[in-house]
Amino acid sequence: MRAPWSPAPAASTPVGEVEAAAPARRSRMPSVRTFEALNSRSFRWFFVAMLAQFSSMHMQMLVNPWLVFDITGSYARVGAISLASAIPGLILGFPGGVVADRAPKKIVVQIGQAVNAFGTLGIAVLLTLDMLTFTHLMLVSALQGGVFAIMGPARQAMIPEIVGPRRLSNAIGLNMAGLNVTRMGVPALGGFLLVLIGPAGVYYLMGVLILIAVAGLTPVTKHVPTAEDIEEERALAAAAGTDQAPRMLAAGHGGGSGARGLSDIRDGIRYMRGDPVVLALLWINFFIVLMSMPYMQMLAGFVKEVLHGGPEQIGFLISATGIGALAGSLVVASMPNRGRGKVFLVSALILGVALVGFVISTSLWLTAAIMLAVGFGQAGRMSLGSILIMSYTKPEFQGRVMSVYMMEFSLVSFGTFAVGILAEMVGIQWAIGSTAAALVIVSIYGLLLMPRVRDLP
Repeated sequence: MRAPWSPAPAASTPVGEVEAAAPARRSRMPSVRTFEALNSRSFRWFFVAMLAQFSSMHMQMLVNPWLVFDITGSYARVGAISLASAIPGLILGFPGGVVADRAPKKIVVQIGQAVNAFGTLGIAVLLTLDMLTFTHLMLVSALQGGVFAIMGPARQAMIPEIVGPRRLSNAIGLNMAGLNVTRMGVPALGGFLLVLIGPAGVYYLMGVLILIAVAGLTPVTKHVPTAEDIEEERALAAAAGTDQAPRMLAAGHGGGSGARGLSDIRDGIRYMRGDPVVLALLWINFFIVLMSMPYMQMLAGFVKEVLHGGPEQIGFLISATGIGALAGSLVVASMPNRGRGKVFLVSALILGVALVGFVISTSLWLTAAIMLAVGFGQAGRMSLGSILIMSYTKPEFQGRVMSVYMMEFSLVSFGTFAVGILAEMVGIQWAIGSTAAALVIVSIYGLLLMPRVRDLP
């Protein structure tokens, strides 16, 4: 038995020989559960590339809106930049999943990152020449949104290829922890560098970081399954039952058959509709994203209107969220591969309850404490949502399923718009509070009445 997404051992190699060879392949790094995936050389390089990529991304999230407003003086155009990135993500999301399933994932990611570097460095050059316009920023945002739609599913689906099923939870938890580390510190660094070296210098730096991410993926290779991986799959299958057994070592992956266009998309939709576990996970993730994510875009208005604060208070609360998210990510990274469905729903419940407390609080310090819980719950449900979907999706469909999962984040722009309209009608506290209450209700419903998700190991 072998993982269909990894290099095949020789046909005559029995499991016993694979097991005997396994110790020779293991790293001599200390085995600490929280950082276990870093024992893999390929995952270490993947992690370095991830840090570089997300550092550039989080720096851009601060610098790009600032630059748009500096050029145009228009809040509407700042929002237009966000939509310019989101719309290509919705259009190209499913084709991106097909590409991830049919083409070498590492190559897809590296090409996508190279294109993003080209766009970022192009802005830097235009700034240097004093030729940058709002149209240029719109075009690059649309380009990067489309590239992310193609590249994102492949990047997510690379993780099980690199670490295998036994370390998947740990690897995704560490991946989320790295994301949160960059989210905590890099935006502030970007603001400091904006003053120190100017916007052109910051964009040159972001382009270099993306190129480092491209180079960092070069040594990454696919994981060769060991006897431990097979035993892990058997144990999870025994715990969950045959119908809910993880699919990461399932046979029959046809990833090299070439793209078939619309038939690939139809096959992906048919698979998702026909797999009750994957369908349930996608729907509940979709609902959680729509009910929980809009608060982030509304935070600035909430701080100004309810807490009577300014930019310093906004940054303070974002940092508190990041600290909570880092803690949540490390907890997930330390978890055994058991009880993950229940912890996923509990994380969503923590997030919902914390958001209810967020809209009730009128104290900055109490709100900061609540934001620790918000970040903790958000990181737990994001990490475990990805882990469960990848674990219970057949390898030949992982790219397409992850493309649907990631399209949910593009839809947040539209959900935020709806919450914004509701806030105009009933106030920001009632608008966010109503979606938070809905999240609490659905989380409790899942814990009590959705064993298909709750009992996933």
